[in-house]
Amino acid sequence: MFWCSGTEDAINEMQNDPLALQTHFENQENQLAGLTQHVRSNLTDLQRCIIVALITTDVHARDIVEELKQENVQSIYDFNW
Repeated sequence: MFWCSGTEDAINEMQNDPLALQTHFENQENQLAGLTQHVRSNLTDLQRCIIVALITTDVHARDIVEELKQENVQSIYDFNW
């Protein structure tokens, strides 16, 4: 839900800031880097499984934002969104 809301906010913000979706993408990359670093630390098996699941979900979300950028989505009403 947060990803969807944040992505829509970034798309809407593109009217004022054409790089808003790119910034959103970069923020996702930074979050993934943090999770990746965290999964390499000393964790319980359960903690590691949870973080791996988060990484998997976030990679998929990041890939969708990258596709939206490539498709030049400019509005939340664009078909690709």
